[in-house]
Amino acid sequence: MNDWARSFLPLLGMTLLLTLQLSRGIAMNDDIAAQVNTAFAAARQENYELISQLAEQGAQIIPYLKPYLQDDNEMVRQQAAALLTASNDPAAIPLLALALRDPLQDIRARAALALYEQHDPVQWAKRPEVGEALRASVDQGNDAAAALLLLGYFPGEPTLKALKDLRKRAGDAQTELATWAPVVPVNLAIAVSLSRLGDQAGRLMLLQTSAEGSLAEREFLLSVLRELDSPEVLHALAAGTLSDVSEIGGGVPSGVQPQRRLCDLAVVSFVKRLNLPVNFTVNDQRRFTPAEIDVVRQTIAGSLPRG
Repeated sequence: MNDWARSFLPLLGMTLLLTLQLSRGIAMNDDIAAQVNTAFAAARQENYELISQLAEQGAQIIPYLKPYLQDDNEMVRQQAAALLTASNDPAAIPLLALALRDPLQDIRARAALALYEQHDPVQWAKRPEVGEALRASVDQGNDAAAALLLLGYFPGEPTLKALKDLRKRAGDAQTELATWAPVVPVNLAIAVSLSRLGDQAGRLMLLQTSAEGSLAEREFLLSVLRELDSPEVLHALAAGTLSDVSEIGGGVPSGVQPQRRLCDLAVVSFVKRLNLPVNFTVNDQRRFTPAEIDVVRQTIAGSLPRG
């Protein structure tokens, strides 16, 4: 074999291998597209088995869901949104922004909750199109707590206007972060984002609620502790919850005694939010002793500035 052949044959082999891999990738993409189309065609006939199987394909189905999020059929859009909201892949974020503008409040609310729970704020807070979609969604009537909380990551006059306009028309309307979460006034969720954006009226409402709010309202604030960036509010909420032994839902199975208390949720929430160094096990299932709660109280006082 001459020198030319020795140098050429390996290159030929690599070229053939790359061509084969590329053709397999194209075939795989075509196959996923076909599966998505077939599943939604079956769903139009009220057969949802193939849709449920699509979820097993993971993030690779995401690029093929966009047409179905814009379908005239509400059921089709709901099925596409359900698949999308189950994914924590960043590729889902632009499509969730699209779903925020859906005519159906259920889809808008589910898209907001997916962004809130499934995706890191670092991923979507730097995307102005998400902020624009959220403002449009809220203007369209989306008062889901997740949508209102997300807006706190998009500073600027358009966001302040959207939140304040909703505050004017919300009245006594109620909202929730999820179906298992406490129901609270829409204006409380608005206040969380307004406070984050530097609005003093919003911050004052959080201070008052931390001290005097209902059990559901203070439980809500603990559940969204990530969004509270004011040391003053954090101190007030700690003071108002770490000593409250009122029983709440969640943590332990329904009917099992003893039930979780607000102070137990406060311990878990503050330890995680402030990354507090404690010498005992922290989880959602246990009740904490007065001594353990006092450790958290003292650690917050010693590590969190008051202004």
